[in-house]
Amino acid sequence: MKINLTVTRPVLRLVVVSVLAIGVFVALTAYTPWKKNTGIDVAKDLTNYSMPWTNNSPFYPSEWKIEGDKLIDWRGVPSATFCAECHEKEYKEWASSIHAITGPDVLYENTITKNELGSKYGGELTTEKVRWCDGCHEPLAILAGEGTPLPVVGPNEALEEGASCVICHTAIESRPLIGNGALTLKFNEMHRFLDPALIMAAPKEHAKAMQAKSHNPLMGKSELCGACHTEIRPTRVNGSFPIHLQETFDEWRLSDYAEEGVQCQHCHMNPDPGEYVAALKRGEKPKRVVSHRFVGNNYVLTMAEQLGNKIAELRGGWVPGTNKFISKEEWLEDLKKQHGLIIKLLKSAADIRIKPKSANNDEAKIEVVVTNSGAGHYLPTGPLDQRHMWIEVIVKDAQGKMIYNNGWFDEKKGVIDPKAALYIKHLYQDDGKIDPRHILFDIKSVDYARHPIRPKESDFVPYTIPLPKGVKGPLKVEAKLWYRLALQDLLENTAEYQDPALSFDILKFIVPRVLMVETSTDLELHMKTASLKGMK
Repeated sequence: MKINLTVTRPVLRLVVVSVLAIGVFVALTAYTPWKKNTGIDVAKDLTNYSMPWTNNSPFYPSEWKIEGDKLIDWRGVPSATFCAECHEKEYKEWASSIHAITGPDVLYENTITKNELGSKYGGELTTEKVRWCDGCHEPLAILAGEGTPLPVVGPNEALEEGASCVICHTAIESRPLIGNGALTLKFNEMHRFLDPALIMAAPKEHAKAMQAKSHNPLMGKSELCGACHTEIRPTRVNGSFPIHLQETFDEWRLSDYAEEGVQCQHCHMNPDPGEYVAALKRGEKPKRVVSHRFVGNNYVLTMAEQLGNKIAELRGGWVPGTNKFISKEEWLEDLKKQHGLIIKLLKSAADIRIKPKSANNDEAKIEVVVTNSGAGHYLPTGPLDQRHMWIEVIVKDAQGKMIYNNGWFDEKKGVIDPKAALYIKHLYQDDGKIDPRHILFDIKSVDYARHPIRPKESDFVPYTIPLPKGVKGPLKVEAKLWYRLALQDLLENTAEYQDPALSFDILKFIVPRVLMVETSTDLELHMKTASLKGMK
């Protein structure tokens, strides 16, 4: 007897779906390796873990929370390269970002070492105090139990990364005004959705578990970013009152951008943030497009064009996944692109103009107006003892000879004119001296040299310009707004603590400045009064 074994398409689909469904059920109920990542109970499983201040959080003085208040199991933490197996595009975007190196970056690492080993107030709990810093810079390491005098965390590629995929994609709650990493993660419940077989069998469940914006609105809100972009030194680290060191989220929260619904992600996760900001300034509302480049302000650690392979040293090594998902050459080229996007964003943030006031044969008076026209937060923002901005005013006579320069910059020493209008926050130590090396454990008080500019507001800076005898007009007045990522002194931390030493002398590297915006105008001079030409 001949049997017909022909199978129709609908029947075949039914068979495949049934098999997959059975596979998913078996995997969810019987698969064991990923089930081990259910968290580590400090009281029961890690009795030597140091918790000197509170029994409620093993991560304090960072503000992370994990459901159940358990440490994550370091043996089952997925790295960005694990995610790259399916999400190669997103991985490559992340690989050139600063999020990828918030921990490995040697400038950060050695500054933390300075705080831990070279500060006055590190004290016997200095290792635990570092959790305050590493909570945002090396979150997976802190969540797994590093930051304790007797660590028992084994090697894991994921723990050596910066702010990687699973940090944001497992967040379910944010407390951005508290800051210091104030996110709650459902990390220890995600293990069921990481097995490759399960992902293939039930991709929608995996997408739901890993929280795209459509599944968790927090993913598209500034509150997510604010958890780390708010930095407040707790009294447990030092002092009798908290010191607010970074308030980027609160700056945005009180701005027009928050009222208009423009979130951090709209600009900083756009493929071309500078163009997005330019469109906002034109009154347009561009379509939201997502990139994982996280373009910000750190142009130094993307200087592949200028530093070549040395950029890998500054970033703490070649990116994980090198020569598997991305070649060294491709990564360096992508860093150059990232650098260009950062510079473009910085140039989109402000406008500047010159308002002539008066002029005679002895002196000229002008006002330089700097407007924060493009940033949804203060300008500058971030850790403002390092991030800084200043105005340079240059005056030339009719023959083009410079007769006045306020705000000059010494390219050989990395020094700014001490008389410049400088937007920076000074941190003071016990002896009243300014700390230029970001030793946050030792800070006693803070003060602004000049307060940063609020979103869509302007700062008016007056200048009285003495004129040499016999000067001939018209005078050409130039005003420039400069930005710089860090003070030269910060590099001393790396020179002091880096081991093994870099292949180049870090102290000979001058932190470069970026010209954000410039303008000029002409001044006509007369013996007693001056007619002023229109501004350019």
